Amino acid sequence: MISLLQLLKESQSTPKAIILAGAPGAGKGYILKGLNLGNLKVYNLDNTYIDLLKQANVSLDLKTADAEARSKAAKAMAQATQKLKKEQIPSAILNKESFILDGTAASYKQTTQLKEELEEAGYEVMMLYVYTDLERALKQNQERFEKSEGEDRSLAPAVVLRSWIGITKNYQPYKELFNENFVSVANTLEGEKMSDIESIIKTYLDPFKPTDSKPKDAKAQARSDKQKEKMNADAQALLKDEAISNIINNSVSKEEAQSKLKSFIS
Repeated sequence: MISLLQLLKESQSTPKAIILAGAPGAGKGYILKGLNLGNLKVYNLDNTYIDLLKQANVSLDLKTADAEARSKAAKAMAQATQKLKKEQIPSAILNKESFILDGTAASYKQTTQLKEELEEAGYEVMMLYVYTDLERALKQNQERFEKSEGEDRSLAPAVVLRSWIGITKNYQPYKELFNENFVSVANTLEGEKMSDIESIIKTYLDPFKPTDSKPKDAKAQARSDKQKEKMNADAQALLKDEAISNIINNSVSKEEAQSKLKSFIS
């Protein structure tokens, strides 16, 4: 069997970039390992983020972080994001290096800008979209720190919820943006899933709700309440929407994704 690395060596003139999209806990890393992508360089925001958290002596169990740890974690995420955007990706582009970007792709605008930048630099760009249920994403995130014996991070569940909403909303726009260079894989729970956002919040978010946040003034509190109300309404609409069935029904197996990725690389 010809490896993807061999195919890459035969196609040096046209560098390739594969952008991964999927909520935290979607199983992007699991899907990626199962795709046998050889020695392609993988840029993963999480790797830098985790290193910076460790340097700042912040526990990777961010779902239980106090106010000080949350502040440090926010700064670490900003640093990791800057390193990816300002150093790692520009360096790859400069060297015409084929690579995989393992992130959430929660921002359609930023992903579109990256795609355009890569194409202007002579790249062919593909998206591998990994869908998972909201409940599975939250469950995976909740158990991640403990299952890894403290080596991997668990995010605040509200962050997972916001990311899931953005990613799920972006499925159709991404499918249209990448056209034939788009493939999706569904990594979902078997059996019944909660479809009521209030029940999901009660089970996965409320147990880790921060209790040491600084009190907000009336205006800030009203703004925060409005944002949460909209987020919950968006999540509930998606949970009831047939769009999710469309995502799952139009997704392919890991093996089919492997075949499409090989074809893209070659």
